[in-house]
Amino acid sequence: MTSFIWMFVRCLKKVWWAIFFASQTQLGFAQYQPDPLRYLSQIIKFEEQDFSSPPPTDAILLVGSSSFLFWNDAKVELSPLTVINRGFGGSVMNDVIYYFDRIIAKYNPRAIVLYEGDNDLAWGLSPSTILSQFDTLIDMIETSLPFARIYVLSVKPSTARAHLWSQAKTVNKGFADRANRDSRINHVDVDTYLVQENGQVREDIFVSDGLHLNAKGYDIWGDVVRAALTVNESLYEEFSMGTNYYTTTSELISDCVTVTNNSAEQRSLFSLSFKLVGPTLVLSNLYPRDQKAENCSDELNVSSDLAGSVVSAEFRTSKLFVRRESTKYQLWTEFSAARNPLLNNYDKFVFDRIEFSIAD
Repeated sequence: MTSFIWMFVRCLKKVWWAIFFASQTQLGFAQYQPDPLRYLSQIIKFEEQDFSSPPPTDAILLVGSSSFLFWNDAKVELSPLTVINRGFGGSVMNDVIYYFDRIIAKYNPRAIVLYEGDNDLAWGLSPSTILSQFDTLIDMIETSLPFARIYVLSVKPSTARAHLWSQAKTVNKGFADRANRDSRINHVDVDTYLVQENGQVREDIFVSDGLHLNAKGYDIWGDVVRAALTVNESLYEEFSMGTNYYTTTSELISDCVTVTNNSAEQRSLFSLSFKLVGPTLVLSNLYPRDQKAENCSDELNVSSDLAGSVVSAEFRTSKLFVRRESTKYQLWTEFSAARNPLLNNYDKFVFDRIEFSIAD
């Protein structure tokens, strides 16, 4: 009886998949879609693993293809962030859609890090199909997990798939465009760090197949992903961050910052703190200092108009630390009165453009 039910369910899934494929063809997506049932045994293994060793709650979920599957040190490299790795090699965007309830929704993650698009191109799927399926996945996440933040990694270059790189760049541009339109989507630009200065793919970061990253490649990959996650996700972990000292998980502190203003030649010394509010930093405190601290390299550059009103401001530091972690980060963030008028933000300075990376 059990085997009959199982065969019946399997047949239903095949019928569903045939209908889905037909609908894709009618929509102009006539490329071949690999059957997601090829990964059923892997999904069952994930479920057995979850049963024997329950995963953490309120975690960051890594989901995607073999670049996650073979990232064996992901939990260590992203520590102290709480991470679940559910990479399954060879997967495409539609596999994630098909198994959405079983590999994403069930974990109720606070953030989702996605890597797909690489194998999709190898299967012959067009950039427009990949991006359309990405939109479908985003809709599913926003419906089932309305508070989850989304990080989509750019398709990485590789020597084995160099002939697909122009299409990959189209996919990456589509990811970036969507991130610019939707504040919940963050585009993590990993491909920039995997090429040479002349734009050619580095050959020293792959294993012999020319496709999968070696240890050196994963060192770069891990640094980029960790930099993207640490500043945004540290608010939700039990650790704090700052430039010279730490207080709470909700504030980024700079003990000593040099402030310059285009309307005056003098430089002033301050202490400041930012509140992390969603994807922005909100200046919450700014106190004058009597004397310069030993390590006073943080800078706040302010531009004012003739009336003395602040038009824009940039804050930068090259020594952002996370408590209990030795890695040092660089951070640059910008305020613009045109984008975030004070009157619309209760007279708060909202810094909405943020860039960060691993410091040298």
